[in-house]
Amino acid sequence: KAETLGSNVENSNDKSNEENDIDFENTEHNDKQKDNVVNDEEVEDGDLNTLDNSGYITLDKDPNADDASIVLPKTMYEWNFYREDGRKIAYLTFDDGPSKHATEKILDILAANNVKATFFTLGSSVEHNNQAADILKRIAREGHSIGSHGYSHDYSRLYPNRTVNVDAFINDFEKNDRILKEILGKDFNTRLIRMPGGHASWNGTKALDEVLTKKGIYQTDWNSLNGDAESKDFPTEYLLNKLKETVGDKDVAIVLMHDTDAKKGTVHYLQSAIDYLKSEGFEFRTLK
Repeated sequence: KAETLGSNVENSNDKSNEENDIDFENTEHNDKQKDNVVNDEEVEDGDLNTLDNSGYITLDKDPNADDASIVLPKTMYEWNFYREDGRKIAYLTFDDGPSKHATEKILDILAANNVKATFFTLGSSVEHNNQAADILKRIAREGHSIGSHGYSHDYSRLYPNRTVNVDAFINDFEKNDRILKEILGKDFNTRLIRMPGGHASWNGTKALDEVLTKKGIYQTDWNSLNGDAESKDFPTEYLLNKLKETVGDKDVAIVLMHDTDAKKGTVHYLQSAIDYLKSEGFEFRTLK
């Protein structure tokens, strides 16, 4: 359990080299990203958030989405629970994007297979990618789910002495929320967050959980993974074997992967992962 349910702490130095929602006024967006937003959305009275043209589908209207408030408590507290209806569900999730190249390649593969996924976006990745606005809108338009991975992925700020700093954490995630709303529209909202490093890796999570519960936000860990957090470029065989090992005999698999450009192996392995999960009787859905 320590390895696959949120305690597989990702390499924070790797994240910062590759790529926090609250003090947004101090955030600087590059001019090209602003241009993307202005060109793609109608602006009224100087407000980039006047209209939501993202096409993002809400839970009540999305035939491919499941209610996070029902699914997540099961996967977090019942390690190998089994569905009573006999169905097998895979939730493909991607952290740390959007990236300039990998995210779009992943979207192409998902589209070719008519598979929907859940993307936990990182605010700092958005800011450093002048294509991010278009990519986020594509994610929304093509029926995927968007969750928040915060802004900074800075363990020292979020978890000093390996203990959650609740104020810093909430500020970090609110900052990313503001960035997402600037691109997807002021009415965009997500109930999903994924803690950098996972929920089980840190002390003091109870206080954070209480705050998130009051806000109606659901912390989304994982119970399966492909191991791409361990290195930048594993071969397909390694990643697929790791997926098979961690999915095991589960009826519900929330699969952790990453869509940064450094994780080329995940792009190359994704088709084989989809094929394998299909062969095992899984259907693919998203969380909202």
